[in-house]
Amino acid sequence: MRQPKKLFTRILINNWGGISHKILTLHEHVNLFSGKSGSGKSTVMDAIQVVLYGSVSSNFLNKAADDSKNKRTVLSYLRGSQKDGSANRAGMDFCSQIVMEIEDTGNHITTCIGAAFEVGRSDTELRRYNFFSHSGRMPEDEYLMNGVPYTIDQIKKLAKERSVSVDNRGHGDVNRVYPSKEAYLNTLYDVIFGYVEPGRMITMEKSAIALRMTSGTGQFIRDYMFPRSRENTVAVISEQLGAYREIRERVDDLENRIRMLDAIHETDQELTGVRADKLHAETILKYIDIEGCRARLASRGDDLEQAKEASEQAQKRQSDVQKELASLRNRLIDVKAELKNSDYGQKQQELQETEHTIRLLADSSADWRRIINGLKRWEDDETATDYVSNRALQLIDDFTREEVTKEACDELRTHLKAAMDNISEELAETAVSIREMTKELREKEDALEDMNNDRKPYPKELKEARRQLQSALSDRYGRTIQVHIFADLFDITDERWKNAIEGRLGRLKKSMITEPAYALDAAKIFRKMDRFEEAELINSAAIKRESPAADPNSLYEAVHTDLDYVDWCLKRYLGRIQKCETVEELDSVRDGVTPDCYSYSNYIFRHLRSRDYTKGACIGTRISKARLKELADEIESLQENLIGERQTEAALKDAQKYEALSQETGQLIRLSSAADELEEYYKRQERLQKELRELEDGSRAAELKNEQNSLETAVTEKETAAQEIQKEQIRLGGVIQTAERDIRDLQTRLDELTTGFVQNEELTEEVTAQIARRTEAAYRQSVRARLDELSGKEEELTDERAIARNRFNREYPSYGFTGVEHTNDIYDQVLERCREDFEPKYKEEFRKQYELVYHSLRDNVIATIHGEIKAAYRHRRDINRMLSKIRFSDSIYQIDILPAKNENGQFYDMLMAEELDSKVIDTGGIDGQMSLMEDDFFRKYEQKIHLLTEKFMPLKEEDSQNREKHRQEMEKFADYRNYLTFSMYEQVIDENGMEKKNYVDDMAGVDSGGEGQNPKYVALLAGFAMLYMQQTNRDSKIRLVLLDEAFSKMDKERSEVCLRYARELELQLIVCVPDERLQSLIRNVDSVYGFRRFKNQISMMHIDKGHYLEMIEGDDEDESPDGVSDTDS
Repeated sequence: MRQPKKLFTRILINNWGGISHKILTLHEHVNLFSGKSGSGKSTVMDAIQVVLYGSVSSNFLNKAADDSKNKRTVLSYLRGSQKDGSANRAGMDFCSQIVMEIEDTGNHITTCIGAAFEVGRSDTELRRYNFFSHSGRMPEDEYLMNGVPYTIDQIKKLAKERSVSVDNRGHGDVNRVYPSKEAYLNTLYDVIFGYVEPGRMITMEKSAIALRMTSGTGQFIRDYMFPRSRENTVAVISEQLGAYREIRERVDDLENRIRMLDAIHETDQELTGVRADKLHAETILKYIDIEGCRARLASRGDDLEQAKEASEQAQKRQSDVQKELASLRNRLIDVKAELKNSDYGQKQQELQETEHTIRLLADSSADWRRIINGLKRWEDDETATDYVSNRALQLIDDFTREEVTKEACDELRTHLKAAMDNISEELAETAVSIREMTKELREKEDALEDMNNDRKPYPKELKEARRQLQSALSDRYGRTIQVHIFADLFDITDERWKNAIEGRLGRLKKSMITEPAYALDAAKIFRKMDRFEEAELINSAAIKRESPAADPNSLYEAVHTDLDYVDWCLKRYLGRIQKCETVEELDSVRDGVTPDCYSYSNYIFRHLRSRDYTKGACIGTRISKARLKELADEIESLQENLIGERQTEAALKDAQKYEALSQETGQLIRLSSAADELEEYYKRQERLQKELRELEDGSRAAELKNEQNSLETAVTEKETAAQEIQKEQIRLGGVIQTAERDIRDLQTRLDELTTGFVQNEELTEEVTAQIARRTEAAYRQSVRARLDELSGKEEELTDERAIARNRFNREYPSYGFTGVEHTNDIYDQVLERCREDFEPKYKEEFRKQYELVYHSLRDNVIATIHGEIKAAYRHRRDINRMLSKIRFSDSIYQIDILPAKNENGQFYDMLMAEELDSKVIDTGGIDGQMSLMEDDFFRKYEQKIHLLTEKFMPLKEEDSQNREKHRQEMEKFADYRNYLTFSMYEQVIDENGMEKKNYVDDMAGVDSGGEGQNPKYVALLAGFAMLYMQQTNRDSKIRLVLLDEAFSKMDKERSEVCLRYARELELQLIVCVPDERLQSLIRNVDSVYGFRRFKNQISMMHIDKGHYLEMIEGDDEDESPDGVSDTDS
């Protein structure tokens, strides 16, 4: 016995498109609408969809037509608008209805559903319309009062009348004009249609209209043949995961605190150890100082004793020598007295006086030669000659010929003084020049070194200002904040305008700049750096707020930067300066410059300073090689000039030492005659020496002379010995004084070192042993190196601890810590509390909550999806059983399900685990359940369970804007279908009896020819059958399927099979086809309407199937069959 169903029996249309009033009668199986393109088939299909979907949106209208040409709206249908711009119902007020009549084949209850419209002549949009339903068949007047369609009020009256009539049988109150689309659809799909899922049906009907399975057959099967779960698993697990997440966040936060505090503690411990090692090294150094001081004190004591003993011995030797020397001197006096009283003595006295005079004259003669040689240098030195007059040179020649007079001396002295004054002035100027050139050379060499090291030659003051500002800014933020020089951040792209840009930016290009986020803090710090009067700081944040624009043809076009904030600055400083070629062009703009650096601004013409674009050129992210060579050439030239200046300076300084006749004139004249006098005295000396030799031949005189010589030699020797002893005494006296002073100083130093110092015997022995093995200096150097290393490590760890503290304090400011605490006690106390008080409590709570979450996830999500996947496999068997009944030649179509290869697929094995097949998964409450590690399923899939838990984790409150997106993501993992891949294949038995599977989506594109359409229609019809069969309610249900432009690419045989298939599935089809398809389909349809359009009116003719077939078979003449009846009214 056939199952009852609900059939659409009639369709009524009043005032819709080119239809004024028509009624179509429908068959329970296949209804065919045939006509040419534009004949009105889609007009009726769109009317049906308005009623089925409860929608007046234009999104679904005429979906079988070309979307790009679809301009139809419900209002244009109501007015009967045509392509030529005319309208059947333009400029009038009217009402419209679209009504569909439904009959239940089980209880024969009839219900009508429809939409009523009221349109004003000037309406530009739909203002008044309602969806309605009523019991019973359509009224006999066909919703016309005196030939005019009902108003909405009349529809309401009809519904009220039907509610108390005998027609009001069935389930629910269907006699209503609905206040909203939602109310209409709720009644329509539940009570009237027989509890059909509205979302699936509407989506499937829209897809069927034009058979657009844009995602392929497999996706269609997934969406429409396998319904999603109705279990609200996401809500259940999400609520529990919310509580779990809060606890986990608390645990994570606690662990983060412990981790950060551990880092602080470990750094502090390491710092404490370093400081202890540093204190030990400092103590060792003090011990070295004490032991070294003691050792030096003992050594200097020994030195003092030895010096005193040597001094006493020297004193004794000096006393003995002085006694002997006195005796020798007394005897020498006696011998000399006796010789003096003789002739020999008188001659010897005269000779001594003569020799003394010779020595004086020889010195004078030498002085004169020196003076003459000094005067000659004025003639020989080319540099000095430039500063002395010709007259002076002539007088010098006279002096060399010994033509010396008082007047010549005075005149030459005057000339030489004038030359010396000129040399002094020139020397002063040369010294200034050398200093300036040396300074310039040093600056250029520094600049060259900077450029060779990829640094710009900026002034030292600017470099220091940048360094200090960057250091202070980085300290404030706890990380490196870059402070740049503006010129380093952009490049000049047009070399023709390079000098103009360098010149116009002037000192501005050497300004400091930071990113806008740090500009205000940088300005606050820079305010305190008042000693840097030549440095400047750009307010990049203010310029960014101003958002300046650049004018066309401005200097801005000749520069480029990759940094946004630098680009704003370039627009601000260069974007208003126009590039000009002539003075006339400069005169026509407010601000401009030419390539040769002729500038016009503020109504002033000026030449840009050349040093700004030559020596001061510095713009660019890279160092210019041309500038490097230019600077090297400048240095080479400067070095050559400096060498010349220094040579001149040396020559002038030598000239200052030349003879200037500073002696008195009389002395000069005497010196000039000394050579002549010397000759006379040499002759006198020779005569006296001859006379003395003759006297020495006498015996007594010779004896006295020999004794005198012997005594003088002995006295000289004793005096020399006494002097040596005296030197030794003086040296020993100094040694004693030094030793005594050193002893006093060392004792004072030792007293200072040992005052308040407690001796440690172990350290004393260690230091003593080390000093014994190596020198004190070597030991001290090694300990000092270790101390320096520890000091550096201490500074590094202090900074590291401060950074760790600041990081903790920024994240947890509620503790009120400053980061500069002297000790780490308060941080250690918080760490201890976190470990001892908080951690066990939260860890246990976290464990319990996770077990609760796990069991909920397993029971409410995993087990549910497990059951749904197994149900899907069973459902596949039922569908395939149904599909196997319809055969296309030698093949049938079947549905296949495989594990998905997407992100969800990683969980498939877990979801299909055999442990989930147990009827009793756990023992009921949490307290009665086994622990996680006793759960075989958990141990086996622990990692994937954790991963799936994260997929269902709800968002934090602050992430509300992404809440819907996250909800959809959770739904994706709650939907069992996303763990599977659905497909359809053609099962073929080849000539060898072997089964072969040809998967549909692999064989052809999703919208290809007849072979591609065939499985789509099979899937579509099977999907509708499952839609109407899978409802849990046993009431009668509709079976309607709408197909527009159907079977357009399928041959006659495949089309017939699909239509027979639909009939077997008890589906009610409304199919639109072009006229040329009518002949191939008519044998398998039950009702046919032919559509025609004439003068903006649509006519529909019911075609008698039997007469039409007789006409085809009898090859009658081309005329209208007798069985054709016009249903126009």
